[in-house]
Amino acid sequence: MSTPSESNNNTMNTKKCLIPPPPPLPLTSSISLPSSPASFNEDKPIEKYYKKEKQILVEFDQIVKEIRFQLTEQLKCLEQRIDTQLSILAEIQEYFKRRADVELDYAKNLDNLHKQIGQKHRTQKARRESWILHSIYKLWDTIVQDTRTHVKYHTIMSDVCGKYMYDKFNEIAEDTRRMFAKCKSVGLGSHEDIYKVLNELQSTLKTYHQYQSESKQAEQKLRSIQQQIAKIKSAKKQKTMEKRVEKRQLKYTETKVKAFKARNDYLMTIESVNAALKKYCLDDVPDLIDCMNFGFHTSIAKTIQMYLSAHENIKRGRQGTIETLNRAIGDLDTVTDKQKYLEYYTNIFTMPKKIKFEPHKGDEVSAVNAQVLIRDEMQSRFIQMQNRLAGLKTENDEIFKTIEATEQSLMEFINTKNSDVSDLFKDLNLPQNVSKDKRKEIEDYYVEKFKQYTLSSNLIARLQARHDIMQKALGAAPPTNSVEDKNLLRRPIKPKQIGRAPILGRPRLFGGKLLDYIQVTQQHVPLIISSCVSAINRLGLHNQGIFRVPGAQVDINQFKEAFEKGEDPLVNITGRDMNSVAGVLKLYFRELKEPLFARDMFDSFISCIVDVESEEKCVENLCQVVKLLPRPIFIVMRYFFAFLNHLAEYSDENMMDASNLASCLAPTLMPIPEDKDQVQYLTHTIELIRTIITHHEEVFPSDGHGPVYEKFAITVTIDGEEDEDDEGISERSLRRSPSDDASQDSDYCTEDLNLMNETDVW
Repeated sequence: MSTPSESNNNTMNTKKCLIPPPPPLPLTSSISLPSSPASFNEDKPIEKYYKKEKQILVEFDQIVKEIRFQLTEQLKCLEQRIDTQLSILAEIQEYFKRRADVELDYAKNLDNLHKQIGQKHRTQKARRESWILHSIYKLWDTIVQDTRTHVKYHTIMSDVCGKYMYDKFNEIAEDTRRMFAKCKSVGLGSHEDIYKVLNELQSTLKTYHQYQSESKQAEQKLRSIQQQIAKIKSAKKQKTMEKRVEKRQLKYTETKVKAFKARNDYLMTIESVNAALKKYCLDDVPDLIDCMNFGFHTSIAKTIQMYLSAHENIKRGRQGTIETLNRAIGDLDTVTDKQKYLEYYTNIFTMPKKIKFEPHKGDEVSAVNAQVLIRDEMQSRFIQMQNRLAGLKTENDEIFKTIEATEQSLMEFINTKNSDVSDLFKDLNLPQNVSKDKRKEIEDYYVEKFKQYTLSSNLIARLQARHDIMQKALGAAPPTNSVEDKNLLRRPIKPKQIGRAPILGRPRLFGGKLLDYIQVTQQHVPLIISSCVSAINRLGLHNQGIFRVPGAQVDINQFKEAFEKGEDPLVNITGRDMNSVAGVLKLYFRELKEPLFARDMFDSFISCIVDVESEEKCVENLCQVVKLLPRPIFIVMRYFFAFLNHLAEYSDENMMDASNLASCLAPTLMPIPEDKDQVQYLTHTIELIRTIITHHEEVFPSDGHGPVYEKFAITVTIDGEEDEDDEGISERSLRRSPSDDASQDSDYCTEDLNLMNETDVW
């Protein structure tokens, strides 16, 4: 059995192996002392260090105060937003109450009402500057402007406006206030979470500077005794001094290890805080606004539809009024409202600047690294964090699925069909509202799940930041416990949206959203696209300057009006009208509310073409980007670009090769955002469209789902035999209406559209 002194010697020898002494001693060293300055003073540098530390702490406190102030201002701003919405709602409510009184006086009093409300709005224009940010403001403005046309109303219209709608608006205001109060508490909880990690960062910052100072002091003492041992000539004293050196070396090693760990913890906490702030500003705030407004626009829309129902039952037709208000209701858009509001108050909702690493003097390492002494511990910690992340992500996904199911249940209460007032023309029994208590119960459950989802997402963001920086420090992620865990960490993330509202009414064709139209009409490819493509395929492949030469505006307007009604005006079209057919197709793409190439993916598409070594690499990048497209958009793009590729094959006759087609269609299919350099990006968009036309088969591979463009159709000869026309479709071809194709597509359309409803990307 070894003696205590031998045990101590063994311990000391072990520690020497871990971190050898600095260069002055005759031992190899993995941690060397920095070179000694010419004049060494033990007191002044330390005093300087504390001054620097105090300065850093003061600056950090200022950053924390600014973040706290901004978070507080955000909640105040959101409260102001709700107040503004309720003010607009109160104005609409006041309008309908007064409208009920004015109904009995007919046209003259209605005209006076319009003038009074218009004057009031002009008088309070300065106070209502932010109204334009809300889509319900457009609805209110449409109603007011339409008042002139309402000169006669039935007595029942007075009851609808003054009684039923007034009560409904009170319910909406009550629901909105209650929902805001609950969501505000969720926001305060998120703030507390951020304050907690900021306090943790402050603690790690102090610990980091404390251990760095201790390390510097140990280094100074070690240098001092090394200088003394060099002056001693006595062997006995030198042996005594060597023991002191060993003790100082051990102390230096211990403080250095603590400094390494403290610095790593400090850097990882910084990443965690920045991830939490980024997650809160980019995800939580928009989600909080969505949750606050959940059902708000839908409830207003259903109330206004009650007003429309009364109009529809009045003997005098007012089809123009109904269409105008339907368009206003269709424009109620929570997403657009939120985007406009965040852009208008960009200074308040802008993400705070990233917190940077403030090094202790002499510490030049600004990244988490895996030193030999702490590598095993870090790797073990990394594996634990990886497993925890996998579990949290699975739990978070389950919470979100619960939120989606609860949203659907809550929307069933909000979307109850109680806006039809036809029964009022038969008796006085208005359809009863569903149980208010049941709605509140589902509402409470929904907000609670939203709170869990928000807190869980924040925790995942912070852990993910630590996970990534540790993975980088370790060089590569260590193997996880199972293949399943690895798949959980690497699986693609499904886009998530809080408070997704249903589509109200039939979406518009021109000026509407392509995704909404496909979802409602159950058409993989809208009739206007398939009909125009089919017509050009039959009669326009050889037409010189197709898509470049403008068509007759009168014909284009007629085609547009027919397509809006759901008709196909191109069934019996002739070759002379091909430029007008191409013109109405370009007009459709140009007027889409969301371009075919979505604005939020503009930078992703442009990055595929900029600074790319070869066209093959560009195509490879495009293949990855198009996988992020919603499935219906992918099918439409695949269909349309296959047609453009076919059209370019006849460039010797129609003078429209892929480059010319791209020059004509790029501004329509992929408009450049206003904040971009129009001249510079126009070249990029043209080159991108040209590349997709040329390599459409690689970019949009056929997977057996959804319709695909067919170059050649089957013609019917006089003898009744089938014949294939290799030169395109002649005017003698069997002209089959694209609407017939759409009906045939519907057999396999339902399955894909159901898939579309379940997920936004494929």
